[in-house]
Amino acid sequence: PDRSYLNDYAGKKAEVVYLVNGKENPATFKEINGKNVVFADSTGADLSVEHGSATFKFALKCDADALRAARNFYARGEWESSILKMRDIVYPAIPLCALTDDAFAAADYVEPFVESLLAAGRLKEAKSFAAALPLDLAPASIISCAAKIADALLDKGDVAGAQLIVEKIELREDSQYAASDAVLKVMGKLRAAGKIKEMLPLYSKFGSAKNPHSDEFKLWGVYCDVIMGNRMSAEVYLNSITLTRADRAFSLGQMIKGQLRATDPKKPDLNAALDLFAEGIVFGNVSSDWMPELLYNTGMGYKTLKKFVASNEIFAQIQAMYPQSPYAKLSGKEFVKVEKKKVEKEISHDDDDDDDD
Repeated sequence: PDRSYLNDYAGKKAEVVYLVNGKENPATFKEINGKNVVFADSTGADLSVEHGSATFKFALKCDADALRAARNFYARGEWESSILKMRDIVYPAIPLCALTDDAFAAADYVEPFVESLLAAGRLKEAKSFAAALPLDLAPASIISCAAKIADALLDKGDVAGAQLIVEKIELREDSQYAASDAVLKVMGKLRAAGKIKEMLPLYSKFGSAKNPHSDEFKLWGVYCDVIMGNRMSAEVYLNSITLTRADRAFSLGQMIKGQLRATDPKKPDLNAALDLFAEGIVFGNVSSDWMPELLYNTGMGYKTLKKFVASNEIFAQIQAMYPQSPYAKLSGKEFVKVEKKKVEKEISHDDDDDDDD
């Protein structure tokens, strides 16, 4: 059945070997103590491995025939058979995921197991497995596996389950930075599912850590502030972020600045907002997650100003370029039927600007 199997393996400890002066030494996992992974060596003495250390390279001792069979089943897409063979190997090794990739190649076991669980539709087991992973210490490869599980849960409507996984994640070490893109994707889906207040502290936490996407985390935190009506907080944080047009997050910043100008309770300025949106579009990347929303905001701005030809063109562009985006569906409701004479008048007006050409 699709259930948690954690209790089935609660008493089983992973056995490993490590090299010292070319000699293999056996050890058994004992505990995670703070940031240290502790093993008992063959004499019963403790071998404590500090988080981030690659002094020792550990190899998992397991049934080689079972592992070979599991990998063959995985390669053939026989997911249930792969899962059945992998459980005895993967569950005892869960605590070892706190080690860096240099110390232990946990992803070699975890990635095919997670992919098999998701392909087989075993979301209950996948969720409990993710809950057991030491995501506060795990390297990027393991965090990315957990993010895949969270993403699959969101696709099935389990917002709470996905949120619990993301809340366990840390992105504070060099070995974790590569997972920031996957974490951003899941957090974006959670935000779209209405978890704006819940994502705000996480955006702040990840944005304060040094990682390649720290500016995006910060800006999405500002975005959440804007949505929640925390304008003062949003403006303070936004002004503290320095971006150039060459930065990937520049267009996201322009979108947020435009939203603030358009919704200013004292003096809303839609034309200024459209200028900011336009700059974001020109210097943005069409593959950015926020581009459909940026275009939609622009289209709605033109529609509010009754420039229906321009707004219709943008809504059509969203539907053509981002058919799977929720903004494509929203755009379909915003088209305005424009009379031919009005269209000709707008075109004629535009042509007048070019009389000297």
